Amino acid sequence: MGRETFTRAAYTKTRDRHASERSVTDRAARQFKETKTLNPLVDPKSYGVIRRSLPRLEKFGEQWRMTVGTPMPVEVRFDTTGSMGRNVQVAFDVLPDLYDLLKDVVLARYDVQVAMGTFGDVVDDIVLIRSQFEMNEKIAEQLTYMFPECSGGDVPEDPHYGLFGATYLTAPYINRIGLKGYDFTISDATMHDRLDEATLVRVFGDEVFKKVAENGHQIDQTDLPSLEEMVIDLLTRTHAFFLQVGDSHSVSKQWSRVMGADRVVVLPRTELIPQVISAIIGLTEGVLELQSIAEFLQSNSVSQSDAQRISRSVASIPIGAQAALPNFHEVPEVGAVFNTKTDPWPVTYIDNVVAADKSTTDTSETGDWL
Repeated sequence: MGRETFTRAAYTKTRDRHASERSVTDRAARQFKETKTLNPLVDPKSYGVIRRSLPRLEKFGEQWRMTVGTPMPVEVRFDTTGSMGRNVQVAFDVLPDLYDLLKDVVLARYDVQVAMGTFGDVVDDIVLIRSQFEMNEKIAEQLTYMFPECSGGDVPEDPHYGLFGATYLTAPYINRIGLKGYDFTISDATMHDRLDEATLVRVFGDEVFKKVAENGHQIDQTDLPSLEEMVIDLLTRTHAFFLQVGDSHSVSKQWSRVMGADRVVVLPRTELIPQVISAIIGLTEGVLELQSIAEFLQSNSVSQSDAQRISRSVASIPIGAQAALPNFHEVPEVGAVFNTKTDPWPVTYIDNVVAADKSTTDTSETGDWL
């Protein structure tokens, strides 16, 4: 756990375990039908409710040494209602391309940590599925637990419960050093325009407001934030975007009002999730330039027409927003040594050091790296 990252070989093993099924989520769907419970790894109310993205550290004498790099959280939630029901399988199929573009190109200096999720409608059995932030083949494994209901009771859907989790129930290290993570919502539909207390309890559990307070936020459960207020809070912690499938004017109008027109980006089809997300992050981080985005997209299996369409759409996003933040050039790297596991900044660097024995190394699978 202390050093592992996502590999195509490990991903292939996960894929092969589901080769006999029509979809990688079929087993999870059968299990839910029998038990009416989600796998705890993707149940928003499990594992303490708050999703954490933290450095991977190993014991180094009386201190702690960073083994991979500064963690960069990337959360992606996608619509699985109606015609969007194939999105989980698509996300699983393109996951290796997404991870490679993130880790090797636009977020190369970070420890990329990915959380996936799906959303439906409040009339569905499942309103929200939300994984942990992971950095190895567990990203793929957790996707296999996210079966789509392909339902939805009406045209507006309910991704805003996922936005609530991203805003108030996420604890990323990256914020503690003055930078932001990334958040993406993918849909072809409008959303309901308000949060509901009972649904928040249904999704995140009876202690949801206690957990929000534990995570440092004050919310009056009798006066819940509006969508616009919530997104304002979200944007203080993440670079958040809505990826629109289809060309519905009503969809783009609502999401532009809530998220800001500069954060609504066209997604010609969900198979292009890796390329569009990477283009957005690359521009925000300042590692890609707008004038070369079309070339970047076409070199990564995007057609010329789609590349031009995406290029026009991303031209209005807050380009260089991450690079403009004060500590952008100060992120801790591999070898950073911290006095305690909770310190935001290292005290020194020790290069090219590998712990010699288990007595000084914490690489267990129990989550102690947190």
